[in-house]
Amino acid sequence: MIEFKTVMLSQFTYFQKQLLLRLIPIIFCLFIFTILFPAEGDPFDKPLAKDSKGENSPHILKSDKFSLNARNVKVLKSQGDFLWMGTSMGVIKYDTTSIKNYVVYDNRNALLSNGIFSITIGPNNQIWLGTYGGGLSFIDDKKWININTPQGLNDAFVYDVKFNNNAMWIATWSGVNKVEGNPLTRDSWTSFTVENTSGGLIDNWVYAIEIGENNNIWFGTEGGLSLFNGKKWKHWNHKNGLGASQELVIHDNQFTTDSFTGSHHSDQVINLPNTENVSYRPNYIVSMHLDQFNRLWIGTWGGGISMFDPETQIFRNYTVKDGLPGNYVLAVTEGPDGNLWIGSNKGLSMFDGTTFLNYSQTNGLISDYVFSIEFDNDSFLWVGGHHGMTRLKIDVKSGHFSRLDSK
Repeated sequence: MIEFKTVMLSQFTYFQKQLLLRLIPIIFCLFIFTILFPAEGDPFDKPLAKDSKGENSPHILKSDKFSLNARNVKVLKSQGDFLWMGTSMGVIKYDTTSIKNYVVYDNRNALLSNGIFSITIGPNNQIWLGTYGGGLSFIDDKKWININTPQGLNDAFVYDVKFNNNAMWIATWSGVNKVEGNPLTRDSWTSFTVENTSGGLIDNWVYAIEIGENNNIWFGTEGGLSLFNGKKWKHWNHKNGLGASQELVIHDNQFTTDSFTGSHHSDQVINLPNTENVSYRPNYIVSMHLDQFNRLWIGTWGGGISMFDPETQIFRNYTVKDGLPGNYVLAVTEGPDGNLWIGSNKGLSMFDGTTFLNYSQTNGLISDYVFSIEFDNDSFLWVGGHHGMTRLKIDVKSGHFSRLDSK
């Protein structure tokens, strides 16, 4: 038996050597072939595929990932060499020129709440924060000052802040505030609600504000879109074309349970068909951006992204069927190249008006959930998601991604 094993082992070794001798010329030929006929350039240098329709991701991105443990990065704001990161566990002031140089502000040393909804740069380069249950905060001479309902704020939940001329507009879960003068003085505050505007403000749960032409103020709410021109109010919702129809999105939407509870949210969907199995809220405006052509891009909860032209007052809806990666649009902004950048429940997308080019964790993102998007002064694109963020380098001439180590 021992002799039989020895013979078999010897034969096996002999066949291995013969196989190796035959493979060596093949491997050598393949090596020479790759030298003589290299791949056609770096894939980062190739133009983006115009026929992708969002179905592929033409580049494998090289990116920097910043893990922030349990922090979800809800909002990003660039300020010179600094990047402000609003997270679920406070706000971080990060020096982009030095990885180790950052400061964390939370309810232990400055704020009333750790949940940060919005970051805005106001007059005199001041940083203003909208928080989850902690009201409004701003930094003055390295000291944080907190503003809440006793000062005149409608609600302690603040989703957005915008400045227009000498006024500050604040989106809350109990309507809108306008502040003219000292925000610490109650007489400076004016409140707008569904009740005192006779329904002009279509819903009291306000998530986004944009300042338009002729001092028009746009409000994205849970019940639709409202416009205030300083004298009169006007509003639009799904009945007017906001958000795609349920038939177009029901097979692509991934949330199988309704994330909203309570009578308030029940009232929002009382007239919508079949919302038991899929979370579909076309009136619920999660994000909003006014582009350089005065068009509103409106991110909805399950209804895709809507483009609204104030001149024609017509909505154009885009969904997964048009190339959008996901129908839950959580962030939208305009890049230095004029292209639209969209964050959704299924990754990041660049839209040039014709084609969606989509990127996900496969391409280097830290998370497929994209809550926030921000360009800094060096044309880096920062993308906030679950438990961290991703930094990507953009070629400002082409609008394409390039390597982080490119000059």
